[in-house]
Amino acid sequence: MKKFLITVALICSGTMAYAQLVDVESVQQIRLSENVIVNHPTISPDGSFAVVSDLASTALRRVDLATGKVDLITDNGSGVDVRISPDNQNVVYRQITTGKNRLRYTALKAYNFASGSVQQVLKPSRNLNGVAFNGTDVVAIEKGRARTKSLGKAKENRPVVSISQGHLNITINGKTTTLDPQGRSSYLWPSISPDGTKILYWAAYRGCFVCDLDGSNPLSLGELRAARWLDNNTVVGQRDRDNGEFITESRLIAADLKGTEQVLTDDSVVALNPSVSTDGKKIAFATNKGELYILNLK
Repeated sequence: MKKFLITVALICSGTMAYAQLVDVESVQQIRLSENVIVNHPTISPDGSFAVVSDLASTALRRVDLATGKVDLITDNGSGVDVRISPDNQNVVYRQITTGKNRLRYTALKAYNFASGSVQQVLKPSRNLNGVAFNGTDVVAIEKGRARTKSLGKAKENRPVVSISQGHLNITINGKTTTLDPQGRSSYLWPSISPDGTKILYWAAYRGCFVCDLDGSNPLSLGELRAARWLDNNTVVGQRDRDNGEFITESRLIAADLKGTEQVLTDDSVVALNPSVSTDGKKIAFATNKGELYILNLK
């Protein structure tokens, strides 16, 4: 059988000023069955596959992480804000279109992996601010209002964070509140901790922070872009450098809420856009060359 996984010797440093927050078992490059320039990977909750966007097109594809097999989901989808349902059965993605008025509109579509069927979650809108799964319900925030579509029977009632005109918002029980813990800024990459008690986000020119659900007690985690929760007390993000046009260096960094950090990748790859499985055992990331890697944690 042809092997698509190649284990590479990246340095997973826990020395010097850094402590060991996680135990890295291996780092694997996933050899894909088709030529895809990977951008924005999103790993499934169970860590068995990833949904990736293709930098050379507007396609979204499913990648089996055991074999590298690639399957097309759609030829018109965005890798930004991809969400996979907790039961691994559905993926929700943004579809960008241009109207007769030459303005860009964003629709939400849901693709079922078993049947290959596609449902419209939200019709094309100029005001899609955020999207999340509450169990198997898709919650879309449009103009500050929560719009819900059920894709199954599992129900939850978790807060949903969103960005509207640069503001950081939270929606709880259908009510949306603007938080802006760092004051007026451009906020990015918001997410709720697994236990539903804290918010992770980026504030432009200020860095990565964690705060309480009401925006209080902001805690700085430094220069970590595109950060994601690893567990309730640890996040993983990228610390990068650029030449004014392209990112030239980027390492993945694990950081906890006590200020401890661990470098997870070395300079042999430019590691970008991490995504974490629900159990915190796998981290998917892309490189500036369009490669797909998996960090396997013990």
